[in-house]
Amino acid sequence: VMLGPDVEVTRATLTGRSFETISGEDPFLGSQLVQPFVIAVQQKGVISTVKHWLDNNQEIYRQTMNVEVGDRAQHEIYMPVFKAAFDAGAAAVMCSYNKVYGEHTCQNSRLLKDLLRRDLGFQGFVMSDWGATHNATASVLGGLDVEMPTGKHVKDISAVFWTNDKLEPAVDEMATHVLSSMHYVGQFDGRFPIEGMLPKYGAIDSDATSDAHRLVARTVIEDSAVLLKNSNDALPLQTKGLKIAMVGHFCNETEDKKYKQGSVWSGGGSGYVFTDKGTTPFQGVKAHIKDAASIEFSKDVAAAAAADVAVICVAAHGEEGWDRANFSLPEAAELAAGVRKTNSKAKIVVLAAVPGAVTTEWLEGVDAALLMFMPGEQVGPAVARLLTGKAQPSGRLPISLPKQDEKRFTTKQYPGECPGKQKWCEHLIANFSEDVLVGYRWNDAKGVPSAFPFGFGLAYTEFELKDFDVQCSDGSMKVSVQVANVGSHTGSAVPQVYVGFPSLKPALRQLRGFSKVRLEKGKETAVHFELGEEDWSYFDVDHQRWVSAAEKGEKVTVSIGTSS
Repeated sequence: VMLGPDVEVTRATLTGRSFETISGEDPFLGSQLVQPFVIAVQQKGVISTVKHWLDNNQEIYRQTMNVEVGDRAQHEIYMPVFKAAFDAGAAAVMCSYNKVYGEHTCQNSRLLKDLLRRDLGFQGFVMSDWGATHNATASVLGGLDVEMPTGKHVKDISAVFWTNDKLEPAVDEMATHVLSSMHYVGQFDGRFPIEGMLPKYGAIDSDATSDAHRLVARTVIEDSAVLLKNSNDALPLQTKGLKIAMVGHFCNETEDKKYKQGSVWSGGGSGYVFTDKGTTPFQGVKAHIKDAASIEFSKDVAAAAAADVAVICVAAHGEEGWDRANFSLPEAAELAAGVRKTNSKAKIVVLAAVPGAVTTEWLEGVDAALLMFMPGEQVGPAVARLLTGKAQPSGRLPISLPKQDEKRFTTKQYPGECPGKQKWCEHLIANFSEDVLVGYRWNDAKGVPSAFPFGFGLAYTEFELKDFDVQCSDGSMKVSVQVANVGSHTGSAVPQVYVGFPSLKPALRQLRGFSKVRLEKGKETAVHFELGEEDWSYFDVDHQRWVSAAEKGEKVTVSIGTSS
């Protein structure tokens, strides 16, 4: 069993585990990414456990806090990625620590039976998060199948088993859900590699590192790096004869003792895997760039004094158990100003590792900036290839980056309020009263631009979108656009399709298609999207069902662009 993927849609981007989720701030993005993940995992005979069901959108008092959320937001924002995972065959789901509607999720029949099984058609088994079970009878009757990490509560069900005639059929269902899931992924047919039976896979604690795995890790960093700024084609670097300074202690560190969990390049918590094979940007640049005049490193700005280019390494950190205090990117502004004061002629490039959204007031003083979302152990060689153009940054923002003065939530909404005048309490109540206005939907509806919108990302080249066309027929829509690389480098474009209609309000538009296309300079290609009724439907709370805009005779607006 794999305890993943994490698919929560990021509502509050300060949440400590935002680096783990596959969804960013948009349910369609998560739905498109989760399906191939689940299929690939389960083809190996490993059960994929989608988590955390449901509304687990902050770490602050996560084990006792309560969420109040409306039905429309539940169905349109927080449930769709889970549905996509189940449609792909995900055989397990993990219920979360928090309460929803005043009841712990792992004994919440409205969540585990009504929404999960009745509405989404889930047929696998429900596993509790570690220690998220509180009452044996309530959990068994509420829809829990497996208590983790031990049967602390459920083991006592035998004491009351014959006093409640609902327990026997409930326990039969629990066993059926687990065994059916094991059978579904082929574990009874020998698909899962068991030590001694299929020794080529090794023991569960063996070192599985290989050159192929390292290549995947490096390529993922390169493909997901987001180029925020590139003034006057500062990147890629022409390194021959160049004096390069690596500035900031993170340029040559993999660990930071100030962090309780995780490392410089990885978030902390149960999603963190320790490695002693990590590399640093300085090590990567030294190993891969051989024609530079010099490559120097300093924790402060000293190395930049005689440099042609200063590469500043900064990092923010997130970890399980508590949320980040703010959106700042520590040391970024100070180091950039210090380099500029020390050497006004040096080109400044910022490499930033972040667990989620950060503010970007420091960007004005630099020439280029690459954002990496907790890149991991292969950051060294990946950075070297990105800086030199051997690899092109191809990522797009999965979350909006806020301006410094953005006021998205009231305290009642996030992190929540306590009874009386207390700021913090175990039974914090977070009211998701913004409803469907999550992420860029909020920015659009409120007319508050973000610093960088969802879906944003530059390339080392320039792209042109042209010949946009929409054809409607028999309740479906075919959208096409021509994408041309009109710049001087090979690169990847990501055209994005957004759909709007009156009943979507208060949201104005929502992502319903995207495609990454890699093009050599001077080349172009047609990109096609097919949309259907689900792309212009909304959840009608009064009738408790999905309703199509076409059913109501509403006009559907289709937009295409490079960000929200």
